Amino acid sequence: MKQITQFLLFTLFAGTCFAQAQPASDYGQTIKKQAETMGQSLLKKDFNTFVQFAHPSILTMAGGKQKMIEGLTQGMKAMETQGGGILNVAVGEPSTILTTKDGLQCTLPQVIDLKVPNGKLVSKSTLIAVSTDKGSNWYFIDTSGKDLATMQKVIPSLSSELVIPPAEEPKFQSN
Repeated sequence: MKQITQFLLFTLFAGTCFAQAQPASDYGQTIKKQAETMGQSLLKKDFNTFVQFAHPSILTMAGGKQKMIEGLTQGMKAMETQGGGILNVAVGEPSTILTTKDGLQCTLPQVIDLKVPNGKLVSKSTLIAVSTDKGSNWYFIDTSGKDLATMQKVIPSLSSELVIPPAEEPKFQSN
């Protein structure tokens, strides 16, 4: 179950640059709306929509869109077979937007409630949001408790100015 949970969290949503900060309010509504759409598509098991928000590097690591969809489908079925599932996905407000040579970047908090036998797990994580088209469309990478240096190994273009808070252990809440 832990491996399935980690896989799902990592796929949710995986910086050398000349960063300039810009208030999140300029892009905040778009980022939050698109992150919420991504979360709702996961809840609805609409993986075709979900993968549209996956960063291209994460899609490549997963073997492409179709392989990622297959992995998500299998992971969700396995979780449900064990009595689990995703109950809710919520995102918070985006951080300050950084302008890099590759586009725009920021982070935002995410909370996922997972159904587990005898209760639920509340998992807090950080999403990295990346736009390569001046803020119209955003890709999201769930840090899954990984620090920035680890994330930069997967996506070297991530800004060193992004702030990823330390990981929190998921909290169990009994029924």
